[in-house]
Amino acid sequence: MKVVNFVLGLATAVILGALINLGIKAFYPEPVAPNYPNTPVAVAPCASNDLACEKSQADISNQQQATFNQQEQAYTDQMNVYNKNLFIIANVIGIVMFAFGFWLIFGGIALASNAVPVGIMLAGLWSIIYGYARGWGSVDDQLKFFIGLVIAVLVIGGSMWLMQRYQKKHSPKA
Repeated sequence: MKVVNFVLGLATAVILGALINLGIKAFYPEPVAPNYPNTPVAVAPCASNDLACEKSQADISNQQQATFNQQEQAYTDQMNVYNKNLFIIANVIGIVMFAFGFWLIFGGIALASNAVPVGIMLAGLWSIIYGYARGWGSVDDQLKFFIGLVIAVLVIGGSMWLMQRYQKKHSPKA
């Protein structure tokens, strides 16, 4: 039975973790990177000593490069905003999922096993880790600290509460 519980918990964590990632991508799509233009610089090659033609082709190439650089910078700026928002979204979902898992364990709901609630908690932790990984370079340290503090209080406080309840439940009656 312990193997079944482990598999159920792990499967719950993997499925919910993937569902969270898919949901974020489905409802908050990532910006699309620009493509470098593949258009030829000129339709015909320049004559061997045609400096005007070569200068014209160089100007067109430089203009294409400048346009691409502007598009790339705009994309980078959009990704910074996207990653910051994703950090917030993933962490809020993760905290809610983790708290929901704790609630299922201690909410008085009679469950045959705690495998599924633990899997939900692990999916919440996965979402938090994913949010930190994606948003690390786009989020200021104060926000990372605040979210980390909330997570630490939830995980450490919840774990201490869990252990106290477990010890009370399994301690010998005097």
